Amino acid sequence: MTHGAENLMMKDITFSVGAVTFTYSLTAEQKKFLRLAQDTHVDLGQWPDFSENMTQVIQDAIPDSLKLPSESQLNYVRTISSDLNVPLPDKYDQSALTCLSFIADYKPAHDRVLAVFNRIRGRLLG
Repeated sequence: MTHGAENLMMKDITFSVGAVTFTYSLTAEQKKFLRLAQDTHVDLGQWPDFSENMTQVIQDAIPDSLKLPSESQLNYVRTISSDLNVPLPDKYDQSALTCLSFIADYKPAHDRVLAVFNRIRGRLLG
């Protein structure tokens, strides 16, 4: 970014982190305020939720074929595999896409098993 008089003409903020480029267009009000501002350093890491938002943006920029599965995806795949007695897919713990495909294939059958289980449990407890 630029400093001094050039800051007064700034309309957009642009910075890159790796392959991700962030841009922000200043509002008219913000441009007015900038004319009054003194040189100031702002640590973005101190802003609430900045780190989480940055992490989410970076994760969203990863192609689906390269994304790692979340812990909840891994747990769900393991649960389905165990409950339906089907083998875990190869390298499921290295690919979110593999997990999502497995879940899509087996979720209907798993839902049916859970429904039957819940009916039986309800009758036994009721």
